Amino acid sequence: MKRRVLPIVLVLSAPTVAFADPPGAAKGVTDPAAAQGLFYDARELMGKGRYPEACPKLEESMRLDAGVGTQFNLADCNEHIGKLASAWAGFLEVAAGSKATNQADREKVARKRAAALEPRLPRLVVDVPTPPPGLEVRRDGVLVGAAAFGTAIPVDAGTHRVVATAPGKQWEMLVQTVESKTARIAVPRDLPPRLGVVAGAPVDGGVTGTGAETMTSIPPVVDHPGSTQRAFGWIAAGIGVIGLGVGAGFGISSIGKRDDSRNHCVVDQCDADGVSLRDDAIKNGNIATVATIAGGAAVVGGLVLVLTAPKGTREQSGKLRVVPTAAQNGGGFMLQGNFQ
Repeated sequence: MKRRVLPIVLVLSAPTVAFADPPGAAKGVTDPAAAQGLFYDARELMGKGRYPEACPKLEESMRLDAGVGTQFNLADCNEHIGKLASAWAGFLEVAAGSKATNQADREKVARKRAAALEPRLPRLVVDVPTPPPGLEVRRDGVLVGAAAFGTAIPVDAGTHRVVATAPGKQWEMLVQTVESKTARIAVPRDLPPRLGVVAGAPVDGGVTGTGAETMTSIPPVVDHPGSTQRAFGWIAAGIGVIGLGVGAGFGISSIGKRDDSRNHCVVDQCDADGVSLRDDAIKNGNIATVATIAGGAAVVGGLVLVLTAPKGTREQSGKLRVVPTAAQNGGGFMLQGNFQ
């Protein structure tokens, strides 16, 4: 007998999500009674703040009896356990389903929840500079189409496995993603040849073997909105310190020449050497004043840039940094890293 909508309506009588499911949500049901039991158990666990236990029950409830109300609760549960991309996608699917059934209130709530998550989403970019013939790229087992190459795709925070294969070749990489950041990896132009590793045997990097060469996990290049600003801030501050040093040097020289001129002057009457020394003292004093003012301004401006730069996880790859250097005849600062 074809199942009707009524059982789903009863499930949605649970508090906080009292929305009726659209017609057709019951398609493909295998066990609605079990789905309802799992839903109620999950809602009770969520009420106690036990979200890690509740989410798997909602997932199983969705598998047994897919419904928009269950999907909304699953998205809410995923948000609480940090699976932001899954939650974001779930809310958008709820919004789309609600729009199709003219349930404007539910659509508005779901879209609002999705919009609030969007700035926090981790994203992963898979660059493929030159795709070889027959290339296939998968992220956590899901096929990444060619149209998605180079695009920042929302993913849940954590470790992701990217596998690229071509006839007779295979390459793998583990990449870590974090909230509000974009990780980027590049598939090499020439994939390594597929090696005959016994399936299930551990290979380099501790990743289970799949009959292919496996590359170890490396820190990804992560786009940091504030890293470049901080780098320029430290550069400006470093230049300012140098300026202050120059000002101090010319200031000391000015004082020395002024003192030397006194041996050639009586009150304001000076011989040729005294006049020259006093002129040099004045010039050096002017340079010292300008260098000190400019250096101080650069130090203050640089510190402002550093302190106001957006903060994030301190990944080292892809990050600019200023490194002090020293030598016999002086010193300075060296900029290391690359611009995103």
